[in-house]
Parts: sequence; C-alpha cells; structure tokens
Amino acid sequence: MKTITEAEYMEQWEASLQKHYLAYNVDGFDRVGKCRHQYSQDYFWELQLRPGLMVEFIQDDYHRSLSKENTHDDSMTVLVSKFYLSGVHQVLTPGIKGVKEDYEEKAGYNYLFFLPNIKEIEISPANQRLQFLRIILELDLFHAFSTDFDILPDELQPLKESNSAPRFHQVVGKITAKMRNTLWEILNCPYHGMTKRMYLESKTLELLVLQLHQWSDDRNSTLTRTLQREDIERLYYAREILSRNLNNPPSLINLARQVGLNDYKLKIGFRQLFGTTVFGYLQACRMEQAKQLLNERSLSVAGVAHAVGYASQSRFCHAFKRQFGMTPSTYRRV
Repeated sequence: MKTITEAEYMEQWEASLQKHYLAYNVDGFDRVGKCRHQYSQDYFWELQLRPGLMVEFIQDDYHRSLSKENTHDDSMTVLVSKFYLSGVHQVLTPGIKGVKEDYEEKAGYNYLFFLPNIKEIEISPANQRLQFLRIILELDLFHAFSTDFDILPDELQPLKESNSAPRFHQVVGKITAKMRNTLWEILNCPYHGMTKRMYLESKTLELLVLQLHQWSDDRNSTLTRTLQREDIERLYYAREILSRNLNNPPSLINLARQVGLNDYKLKIGFRQLFGTTVFGYLQACRMEQAKQLLNERSLSVAGVAHAVGYASQSRFCHAFKRQFGMTPSTYRRV
C-alpha cells in the first residue's frame, strides 16, 4: 500500500468528495461535520471546552485502506488522550526514542501520549468502523491542575519543568466500566448551551482522572508486590531523615540516594507505606511543628513561618489554613 502525505490526502479528499456537510457553532463552542470521499465516510464532533482543553469524537467508516504520513510540529506540545470504541489504527514511528517503532491503537483500550516534533505513518484498514474520542490538553492547563507531580507516573514528571520533555506513548489499559459510562454520558449529553459546556467539561476532566488513576494504580500495584523487607526499612529511614530536617529537607533525588532507592520506588513506596507523598508528609510535619510553636507564643507568626522553613509568611498562612481550616492568627486566639 502506498503511503501518502497529508497534503496529498487533502488533495484526493477534495477531488473525491461526494457529500459534505459542516455545521459550525452548534452550541457556541462546538461543531459537527459529515462527509464521504474515496477512502471513507466520516463524522466528527469537535468541542473547544475552554482555552487549553479540546475534545474530538471521530467516526470513520473505511471502504478503502489508507496509509497516511502525519506531522506533529511544535504546536503539538500537548498531552493527547484517546479512547478507542471500535476499529484499529496501526502506527509506524521509526527512530523516535522512547516510542515503539510499530504499535497499534485498538478498540477497548485507552492511550496517553506526548509526541511533539515527529513524523508518523498511520494505517487504517478497509472495511471497518473506526470510533474514538480524543482529548487534547495543553501543558499550561495541565500545570494549573497539579500541586503534587510526585504521585504521577514517571513519564509525566518531566512535564512539570519543560515543554521539551521526553516523548512517550503509553498504553494505559483497557477501558473500564466507569470510563465507558463517562464516555456514554459525553456522547449523549442531555443539555444545551452553557449547561452543556459545563457538563461536558466536567465529564472530560472526569475521564482524564479515571485514566491517570488507572495508570498510577497499575504502577502502584506492581510496585507493592515487589517491595522487599530492605525496601521497607529504607522507606522508614527516609521518613526519619525528613523528620530530622524539616527546615532544610533534601531533594527527592538526594533523599533517594541517601536511603539507597531509586526516586520512583521512593515516591510510590512512601505513599503506599505511609498513606501520603514525601511532600505531603513533610508538609504535615511542618504544620504540626507550627501548631506547637504557636501554642508556646514565644514567636510571632512570621517567626513561626521562618522556623518551619517558609520564607514567605503569606504562603505559610495559606498552607496552615488549608491544613487546619483557620489561619495561624485565628488558631492562636482560639
């Protein structure tokens, strides 16, 4: 089968177009399109839910096989999530570090990837209905949601620092019953206008939560089964080091080196053993120490903030209120 470029595909698409229908701004933020051409009969529903968050539902009925080269340029510095309801895609990505050269995306599975600046060949076999929902999440919005990257899988960790993080393509797992229910609710939204947009945004974020939870949970389960007695002892030692160095704690990488674990096993093992992240434990200890100092009344609120490792009094007050439901000044008066 001959592989064609995106430009050649669009040229052939326009030349063979038999039926074409496009409705813009169905509810002010989405559009629907239908068409038939020499490769397939297509339907799409595209939703711009908010800046940085887009959803696409694609349904293509292929009557002729298609092998097409796609280019992901600089504008593709986004996280892409896909849920396949039917059909299969074969994808060829030769020479891309961290990504298989030949893989499939198929019905019943969900995927998450970060693939900027690459060329790939996507093969769609004939005589199939291809259906999938795709979520496109810009990194600025992803950053806005995250206060603790430590609980996320390793592949997502570099995205907290840079848009030029290593590429990855992850088969997250089978589509779960909860995912199927949320997909059905998206595709059968009962609302219109503003309420439709609010509903679809909440369901889209719910789908991403389910996906990230599945990925993290699978990793955690695998690690839990492999924790040895020595690993557990090292995790307790890590907790002890943190407790002794609340004002000047080591970085995660340095802590891992001190206790003889890799940083991934430290992050996940710590959470599994103690029910919180390394950062969460450190934060809780600092806040408990702050309560004791406030009770002693020998230091001002600014002095307490400095004593527990906060350079900014306002950040300390915000963290204290989030932990205990009141500001340090209010706590001292109670």
